Amino acid sequence: MVNLDKRNPVWSGEFVRQHWVWGCLLCLALLGCGQSSEQSTTTDRASSAPTAAEDVIAVQSRVAAGDVSESVLSGPAFRFRAEGAEKGFDFLRYDDAHGQERILEVMGGGAAAFDVDADGWLDIWMSNGCRLPVAQDTGETPGRLYRNDRFETWKDCSESSGLVQTGFAFGCAAGDLNEDGFEDLYIAAYGPNQLWINNGDGTFLQIVGEAIAAGQEWSSSVAFGDLNADQTLDIFVGTYVEESDTNPRLCNVGKPGIGAIGCPPAHFAGLADRLLLADGAGGFYDQSEQAGISRAAGKTLGVLIADLGGDARPEVYVANDGEANALWSQSTSGLQTEPASPVPKVEDMGLVSSTAFNEQGFAQGSMGIASADFDRNGGLDMFLTHFYGESNTLYENVSTETMILFRDRTRASGLGAPSLSRVGFGVASIDIDNNGWVDLVVANGHTNDLMWTPEKIPYRMQAQVFRNPGHGRFSDVSLEAGEYFQTPLLGRALAEADFNRDGRLDMVISHQQDGSVVLMNETSPAGNSLVLRLIGRRCTRTPIPARVTLSDAKPIQMDQLVGGGSYQACSANELHFGLGDRQGAKLTVQWPDGSVDDVPKVSKGWRILRQGEQSCWSIPF
Repeated sequence: MVNLDKRNPVWSGEFVRQHWVWGCLLCLALLGCGQSSEQSTTTDRASSAPTAAEDVIAVQSRVAAGDVSESVLSGPAFRFRAEGAEKGFDFLRYDDAHGQERILEVMGGGAAAFDVDADGWLDIWMSNGCRLPVAQDTGETPGRLYRNDRFETWKDCSESSGLVQTGFAFGCAAGDLNEDGFEDLYIAAYGPNQLWINNGDGTFLQIVGEAIAAGQEWSSSVAFGDLNADQTLDIFVGTYVEESDTNPRLCNVGKPGIGAIGCPPAHFAGLADRLLLADGAGGFYDQSEQAGISRAAGKTLGVLIADLGGDARPEVYVANDGEANALWSQSTSGLQTEPASPVPKVEDMGLVSSTAFNEQGFAQGSMGIASADFDRNGGLDMFLTHFYGESNTLYENVSTETMILFRDRTRASGLGAPSLSRVGFGVASIDIDNNGWVDLVVANGHTNDLMWTPEKIPYRMQAQVFRNPGHGRFSDVSLEAGEYFQTPLLGRALAEADFNRDGRLDMVISHQQDGSVVLMNETSPAGNSLVLRLIGRRCTRTPIPARVTLSDAKPIQMDQLVGGGSYQACSANELHFGLGDRQGAKLTVQWPDGSVDDVPKVSKGWRILRQGEQSCWSIPF
């Protein structure tokens, strides 16, 4: 008899116990029981989760008040179309897989959507693996850069650009690190990380340095943001586990024809994340220990930099695999002065903010992070993807003026049960039909082929689409969203962008063992849209985390330009607002330096907004 909790190499930490608990909770839920109490606060936003009857009453009252129209509750059918090699996007990741399912080879690669040549059309970069051990890499499988030719075709310009990533790469981040108007790229890898500076002429130059490389360790996801208020972008590098590429850790489970396969994450020690501060002269220095980051070793797979407390100061939220998630926030002790730059002193507020564990008190196998104001109450919420048998988790932001606080709204949102039979990785929070309510897309796929076990847990899995009808309870509409969402795949990174500039958000999704795809949004729009490219002048040029509020919307619409998010991915550094039947909006922009711009009228379409200006520019095509 094979002991399944030791056999499955992706069951991490408390997974077996969680599997049992989730089964009990599901049974109780079907019987109408299992309602656990939620943390309450003095604010209305932190009231207890509504019952099903209260949900219906809430919907009816919001429709009657005009906050939610009947059309929002149903809306047009979501439709996406997958494009790949036939349009020139022919990427297939190489993971040196030999059937042993080593932990290095099953986590997949990253994807970035960014404007390489500042022509207004968003391009794509995909990270790649190599032969293992990494020392054997001959450069035959580099990362690939695809230029968007006004969406006629995708042109592979990897060699001509000089952006030739070698080694075994994972996540990535893009942004204007040197303030020259062109977006640069940082690549996380097993082994030395890489920083590529955009020369502005279609080529890139690799910058080397001890802090940039971050040592011979496994870096997973990465995010940019100005974390010490010096008007330059810093880099937060999430690291995963200690593993050897020459002598990988295997567990003998007796898999037919294979025997030993990669051990679960619980068998590995976690690593401390890294904080790289910009020195203002184009370089970076590691201040992880001084900031307080290095005192906690986790197993990071997702990173988000955003203003979660609403005080114009960025927090760093870290999604850990099978361990408590972390929320790094700057303490009230202020800044420590260093010779080159101030160093932010941070504290882990995961426990006190109720984001370290789910409402049952479990550390989940967290992978991807999506952020949006899903309920349009002015706070940035978070949605996390998780492992098989665990539900994905929706955290509603109920912060007060003095405290960052979230509550688990997974059960009330209807997002829990549909995710129990999936392994979620990349995730996008996008308003698919431009009706003003942000929906969700999740890329799924197991890390191990367990079809040989008695349970026959699926390996390839369908991606999922969830409609946000505006009353707090999402609907799974995957089956109507197009052929792609009916095709089992091994989904990993997911980045969002409007690639064809039609006002609807598209996506690029990386796969393992199958070609990656660009998903074109062909949904009949319920309304107009506004896409903003923000340019900082007194703050960082890529102004993470700027907050934009459409102050004339009812209910309020708010979004932030965040760093990181999803899983090992970088979405376009733009903000997208569905306007419904409105032709434009009134904006209030809170920039990272604390300054505020009120823009009285912005018409629908794609716009550039520069800090300190009261009108937008159209993006030239």
